[in-house]
Amino acid sequence: MFRYFFTYADGLPGNVGFRLFGPGHIAWLAAIACSTVFISLRYKGLSLARRRKLELSICWTIFALELLQYLYLIAKDALTPDLLPLHLCGMAVYISLLNALRPGKIKREILYSLCMPGAAMALIFPAWAAYPILNIVSLFCFLIHGLLVIYPIMLFAGGDLEPDYKNLPKCLLFLILIALPIYRFNKAFGTNFLFINYPSPGSPLVLFERWFGNPGYILGILILIFAVWAALYLPLVLMRRAEDKAELKPDDRSRQPAGLKNTR
Repeated sequence: MFRYFFTYADGLPGNVGFRLFGPGHIAWLAAIACSTVFISLRYKGLSLARRRKLELSICWTIFALELLQYLYLIAKDALTPDLLPLHLCGMAVYISLLNALRPGKIKREILYSLCMPGAAMALIFPAWAAYPILNIVSLFCFLIHGLLVIYPIMLFAGGDLEPDYKNLPKCLLFLILIALPIYRFNKAFGTNFLFINYPSPGSPLVLFERWFGNPGYILGILILIFAVWAALYLPLVLMRRAEDKAELKPDDRSRQPAGLKNTR
C-alpha cells in the first residue's frame, strides 16, 4: 500500500496514479469539504484571541508543509524551475501568512477572489494525479491546497473577511502585474506558471484552447475568472441589498391610522 509513498515522479511506473474522481480523489474532496465546515463553524464561535491563534496556526501549517515539500524535492534532487512558487496557489501560501501576520483588506480580497477558487480548481482537477493517492507528494498537495481553501472561507464565516466587489479591479490588476513577468519567465525556462503559455492537461482550459486556440484560450481564462466572481459576489450583493431594504422598510405600526395608535 505504501510501496511508492516516498517515490518521486521519475521513479514511478506509469499506471500507479490515482483516477480523477476515483474513490481516493473523492475521499480527499469529501474530507476537505467536511473540514471546511467544521473549522469555519469552530472559528465563528471563538473569541478574538483564540481566532487569532487558530488563524496563525493554519497559516504557519501551510507554510511548514510548503517548506517540507521543498526539502523533499531537494533531497530527491528534483527542484527545478517549474516547481517554484509562481503558480497562484504557491503565492497564496505566502499571501496567507502575510495576511495572518499583518491583516489587510486587499490581501484578504485576493485570497477570496483568486487564491481560494484557484486552490479549489486544483483540488478538482489535480495536476499531481500521476502519483498514487498514498504518496508524499499527493499528501502535500492535497493538504496545502485544502488549507488554502479552508483559510479564506473560515475568515468569511467569522465575518473577518467581508468580500467587496469594488476591490475586484485591484485584484485583476494584481493578476495582470504578476502575469506579465511570469509569462516572460515561462518563455525563458519552459515553465507554465499560471497556465498562461499552454492549458493544464485535463482542465477546462483545454476546451478553451479548442475553441479559441493558443494564446486565444487566455480569453477563456478571463471568462472563467469573471464567471467565478459572479458566483462568489453576486449572491452577496443581492443579500446585502435585501437586508438594506428590510432595514429601510417602515414599521407596520407607523402606517396605522393616528386614532388607532393609542387605544389603551
